[in-house]
Amino acid sequence: MKITKRQLRRIIKESINEQHTVGGNMARDMFNPGQTPLEITEKGVTREQVSDHWPNVLYRGQDVMDLMYDDRTISLAEDAIERELGDRFDGQEAYLAWIPSKDIFVMGFDVFLADGMTSGLVELDPRGRVIKAATGGKGMYGPDGGYDKVKKMYPDVLELRLD
Repeated sequence: MKITKRQLRRIIKESINEQHTVGGNMARDMFNPGQTPLEITEKGVTREQVSDHWPNVLYRGQDVMDLMYDDRTISLAEDAIERELGDRFDGQEAYLAWIPSKDIFVMGFDVFLADGMTSGLVELDPRGRVIKAATGGKGMYGPDGGYDKVKKMYPDVLELRLD
């Protein structure tokens, strides 16, 4: 029997009865102690500012890491990609952006397939619910990959995390 990384993660999490959080006691200003968090919804926020503050960024006063990287949201995003693929998901989250004009987040994954790699893109509302998912290209950052697709689809994209 073959077990995927995703299945293994779920088994481990269930066995230690972990809550659906990522925040815990991690200091968000760990790279710049004392730094004021950056509110991404403020007009004029740039990718460079986000990069200087990450992971110390807020969306309408809420920690983006807590909003988008809790276990439930990640599982919903992975399940949506799995439905698109029609196969088991084996991959890794590699991208997060906010689209101001639509007030949605886009999470991107490198998806590993038997015959290579593709990308998985998931649109999420601010509560972490899946709006839609798509796959294609040669990984998140490969030719015609997820990164290129996001840039074409959403001219006002504010990139939060590129891995």
